[in-house]
Amino acid sequence: MAIQKKRKVLRAPFVVTVAAAASFAGAVALPGCDPTITDGSCPETRPATGSSCEGEDLLCNYGEDGCGSPIESRCADGTWQDLTATCNPPPPPPACPEVMPAAGDPCSEPGELCSYDGPPDCLDPTILRCDDDGAWSVTVAVSCNPPPPPPPGCPEEVPEIGSACSKPGESCAYHGVLDCPEPLMLTCGDGGTWSEAKDSCSAPPPPPEDCLDAATAEECSGLGPACQWLVPGCAEETGTPALPAVGCFPSVACEADTECPAGTLCQEVVVNPCGSASSDGATCAACGSHTNVCVPPSAATAGG
Repeated sequence: MAIQKKRKVLRAPFVVTVAAAASFAGAVALPGCDPTITDGSCPETRPATGSSCEGEDLLCNYGEDGCGSPIESRCADGTWQDLTATCNPPPPPPACPEVMPAAGDPCSEPGELCSYDGPPDCLDPTILRCDDDGAWSVTVAVSCNPPPPPPPGCPEEVPEIGSACSKPGESCAYHGVLDCPEPLMLTCGDGGTWSEAKDSCSAPPPPPEDCLDAATAEECSGLGPACQWLVPGCAEETGTPALPAVGCFPSVACEADTECPAGTLCQEVVVNPCGSASSDGATCAACGSHTNVCVPPSAATAGG
């Protein structure tokens, strides 16, 4: 709605004859007539600049522009004039570079902050700031460090599962490989091939009762720390029986049957501490070690 800021000075009264009134009543807008000419009041909509008007110095307001300046038109010398100031709104803030800039690279907007993900093995973002000197600087660095190298003797690159290895029993940890903080654990099995010893990210550990199904030390090692490969030890005359047979058993330090997985019993046995990682029963200087193992009922002895 237009706001009239100045009233037009009233003109002297005049007489309208009947004939003149009739001629006005029958008048119609002809081609070329300017509809913005008013009787001295502000048009409801903003008139076009340069169009004709009546009412000298009549000032009309039509709100504000994008810069907060009033939108005004003035009737002067019989035409509408635009009094609205030129509006130059500030440009939008620049977007952050798509690729993370290096510290010291030039920037154009001091105070601007940009966040970037990575490296892949880190969960926290890196935040860079455009300093007053026109260069990027790192304000918040990633909270993690580069992954440590594999242990001495392990391949620098992650070996493929099933590829050949030369040191049976050797375990290697590789950080930053899985989508979780835990490292990828690989073990060199007795068959001379690499197997995955632990992967807590992709799958939960197998239930302990699955250990009894592993037929070889390599299969047992592949089930992770929930299982252990044991070899019978030298029972001699201690009264404690030797482990009935070589095999894969749950890694449970039991004291009672209730602590063992379903279908197994807690039994004190003698195992070979040197041959626990070997399926052929190879021994060393030590002969027997006493330990409690969860064994199937067929392997339990009456004296256990």
